[in-house]
Amino acid sequence: MHSSTSSFNHPEPSGPWGRIWLVTLLAVVLVLGGMEVFWRSSGHIPTVVDDPELWSWHRAGIMDGGKHTIVLLGASRIQLDLSMDAFCEAFPDRNIIQLAIDGKHPPAVLRDLAENTIFSGVVLCAITSMGFQRQFRDDQKDYVENYHKVSTLNGRLNRFISSIVQEHLVIVDPYLKVKRLIERYIKSGRLPKPRFLITRHDRSRLADYSMINIKKQYTYRIKRIKEIYAENPPIPSEEWRRHAAEIRPVVEKITDRGGRVVFIRLPSSGEHWEIDEQFYPRKEYWDCIARLTGAQTIHFKDVDGMKDFVCPEGSHLDRRDAPGFTRVLAEELANRDILSSKKP
Repeated sequence: MHSSTSSFNHPEPSGPWGRIWLVTLLAVVLVLGGMEVFWRSSGHIPTVVDDPELWSWHRAGIMDGGKHTIVLLGASRIQLDLSMDAFCEAFPDRNIIQLAIDGKHPPAVLRDLAENTIFSGVVLCAITSMGFQRQFRDDQKDYVENYHKVSTLNGRLNRFISSIVQEHLVIVDPYLKVKRLIERYIKSGRLPKPRFLITRHDRSRLADYSMINIKKQYTYRIKRIKEIYAENPPIPSEEWRRHAAEIRPVVEKITDRGGRVVFIRLPSSGEHWEIDEQFYPRKEYWDCIARLTGAQTIHFKDVDGMKDFVCPEGSHLDRRDAPGFTRVLAEELANRDILSSKKP
């Protein structure tokens, strides 16, 4: 009588299993490779998903934030208007970190750098006059809190690795998930068109406005800026000055450590600029910022070459113009002795 432990016989697998697994793997590679070739031949380009965890990876990259570090703050304009390649070419010995957050005013991240780091490098903060109002001071606070309270080293590392994969493979783009493709095809009978807006793993962005109906996009952008000002009307200039002056201690914490803070007004064009100027006239608002905050300021209208660039949809530069604009800005920063190409 066999014991219970020996009553079950486990037959050895038969057949060329190694070959089967190899053929299966090869088939998967061929299918995925075919999908990659198909999407790329259709004009799709790899893009990275930008989220709080990827932002946290780059925020952690500040480390001691020495004098060789440049941190870019702001919203979508500094992600699109500044070419990271051109900026790195202009300042090759600098550690350049992109911490802009789309659609949100930047004072909360500036405060984080002042209060929670020993940062002593250069902050280039793209901002509008509206961004100095007290009500927008915590716009980016959720990203800051995620970094300090939720994000972990392991989570950031995994997110960084996935961003590298996303930057090299179209097929991992959530925009092209099978379920979404099927739903879209059933609804419209078409596969998705290539995206005009691409995000890189360094969090910079490239916009190719030749790929979209620019007249429609311009109309939308003008409608949107009017809605923003209607929902958030500017406060009187005297009250605004008090709000702006409250930023001064934040600036001084960085400058007292030997750092520099530069507030930059990046371009808007056409009717968009006219509306901006209507609600926040430069003479009453922007031109007071340097005196009120102790930071240096650069306005695109004051720089030869910079003011000549046109935003196709009124608010952002095309990817073909971003490198040239960046070189003009880099030259202005060097002329003002804010940055040089040599490591301090």
